Amino acid sequence: MTVSIIIPVYNVERYLTKCVKSLRNQTYKDIEIILVNDGSTDKSGYICDTLALQDSRISVYHKKNSGQSDARNLGLDNANGEWITFVDSDDYVTPDYIEFLLNLAIKNQADISIATYTYITPKRRKDRGTGEMVVMNAETTIKRMLLDDGFDMGVWAKMFRKEFFNEHRFPSGKIFEDSLITYQIVANSSKIAFGSKSIYFYVNREDSTVNRQFTEKKLDLLEMTDQAADFILQRYPSLNLYTQRRILWSRFSTLNQILTSKNRENYKNISLDLKKDILSYDELIRSEVIPRRDKIAYRILKYLGLDGYRYCWNLYLKINR
Repeated sequence: MTVSIIIPVYNVERYLTKCVKSLRNQTYKDIEIILVNDGSTDKSGYICDTLALQDSRISVYHKKNSGQSDARNLGLDNANGEWITFVDSDDYVTPDYIEFLLNLAIKNQADISIATYTYITPKRRKDRGTGEMVVMNAETTIKRMLLDDGFDMGVWAKMFRKEFFNEHRFPSGKIFEDSLITYQIVANSSKIAFGSKSIYFYVNREDSTVNRQFTEKKLDLLEMTDQAADFILQRYPSLNLYTQRRILWSRFSTLNQILTSKNRENYKNISLDLKKDILSYDELIRSEVIPRRDKIAYRILKYLGLDGYRYCWNLYLKINR
């Protein structure tokens, strides 16, 4: 049973070899590693070709730069496996990554299997594994994704039956693209298995998509989140409170990215609009589903304004990164 591993590649020459090495060393051998070079301007394309010469299970596709969504879609178009998993090219995995996810799915006759990850920053490593093993329906899984309860909507650290991608593709030209598609696929699944074992290493690097200088392209997060919210509420109206929590999170996340960017003054009007939007959630912020951090952030923004909020957020990052 072949598993296809899709890896979009863009300017990751420092990380790519480590990522692919972790996949070549999998305990489960029936895999294909699909590297999609999305118009890299560094040596990433050359590294892809070199790695392909070293292992027949690696295939490489070069394309003009058009974003991670299109790169993942090209990988899907060329995938031959019965199962699909995604790995980001600056991350890496444990030797049993494929074996664990595949066995978890097959043992539980699930459409999707999910594991958890270790979060890595220059200062710390946080293993999110708890040992929990559970089989869930679609509604419970989406609720937990909305709450970031053990896992979120990212497509990495998950394995999917390939046929789900016959109907679903990543939205072309968008970033934060898995903020929508994962919910759509889960909603069409009858059974999802979750094993809270850390088998994926998520590396938070300074030049990643989230941490680069802010551009209006990053407003895609708001669009993708709002579309996901509309989709979820049509299927599961009972998840309204949790969906609103996710919408509020997307506003905080976008504001934080602007305020930590060197070009933040160029987006002052967007910051003010986001502040106004966040403060309109006065009733929601009192809910028990809102994490304590967001409750505190809300009050800081309300009473100290953008400058005070920015100071406190930078202090928080300095302590926690």
